Amino acid sequence: MPRLLTLDEAAAMLGIPKGSLKTAAERHGFLVRMGRAVRIDPDTLGELIEICRDSAKDPASTGAATPAFTSSGTAPGSTQRARETAERLKRLSPGTSRKGAAQPDQLHRIG
Repeated sequence: MPRLLTLDEAAAMLGIPKGSLKTAAERHGFLVRMGRAVRIDPDTLGELIEICRDSAKDPASTGAATPAFTSSGTAPGSTQRARETAERLKRLSPGTSRKGAAQPDQLHRIG
């Protein structure tokens, strides 16, 4: 029968933060809880690693030319489109203020 590892022991063995190990093990059902003790079976660590392994990503190709991005990371014209959309939404939205309430109250100086 294998000795169950504490999360600190298992995390040190794998070279990862304890919190990351606990989150992954909890999400995939690998934690063993006995009372307040939380342990992990060392024989399941390989399976947990395989489950958490990132799969290779396919290149995101749509066949269309992608726009060049500016130094700020936005596509050309996107800022202008955002402004136009905001203005259109402002025009279409009903006002929420009472009529005549747009003028601020005068402040009165004391003393």
